[in-house]
Amino acid sequence: MKKLLIVLILFSISLSAQIDKKKQVFNLQLSNPFESNTSTNSSSSLPSLQYKSVLDKDDNYLKKYSVLNNTSTSKSILEDNKDFKNPGDELKDNLNKKLHDKPIDESFKSNQFLGQFSTKAKYIKIVCRDHEYPDGDRVRILVNDVVFIPEILLEAASKEYYLDLSKGFNKIEFLALNQGSSGPNTAAFRVYDDKGNLITSNEWNLTTGVLAKIVVVQDDSPTLEEDKKE
Repeated sequence: MKKLLIVLILFSISLSAQIDKKKQVFNLQLSNPFESNTSTNSSSSLPSLQYKSVLDKDDNYLKKYSVLNNTSTSKSILEDNKDFKNPGDELKDNLNKKLHDKPIDESFKSNQFLGQFSTKAKYIKIVCRDHEYPDGDRVRILVNDVVFIPEILLEAASKEYYLDLSKGFNKIEFLALNQGSSGPNTAAFRVYDDKGNLITSNEWNLTTGVLAKIVVVQDDSPTLEEDKKE
């Protein structure tokens, strides 16, 4: 009987201990990683990322990537090529040389008589050109005060004109219409008979509105040799 009582007491004690053990509360302390103190400490240990927004108004940042401020050390081919010449400058130099070689003399401002010549030809050929650097000189040809050729642009290449002669005096005048890019109006001319023989050749230097004149006398009367042949 005593043994049974002892067993019951021990069983009661063991059962009470298990119930108390089940009622025991465990308090776990968990740290919040998002608290301010913790985040401050953790941020110092993490690497920071440097970046710029395209909306940031940072002048230095914009200048760094701007093509406008990208200075290149390469030079233009025009700067490297020192032998390059502008055609316009060459033309200007030639015109200045012409002006230097042909100053405007007082004789260029008055009409010029270039001689009188006789021929039995029925017509003559007039050949004229600019004997200096062509700069746009223009002339007019008059025959016995009547316009024969209204306007001729004098160039480096010769131009030919044929004129039927009247019996007697044929006054041929060359009127300078301008002085081109630089004065004076310069021209060279030759006159041939109907057989290709040279009658006369000359040059003129005229200012605008001035005339150069020759006289060709057409005489179709037979010569002494022709009378003997008849």
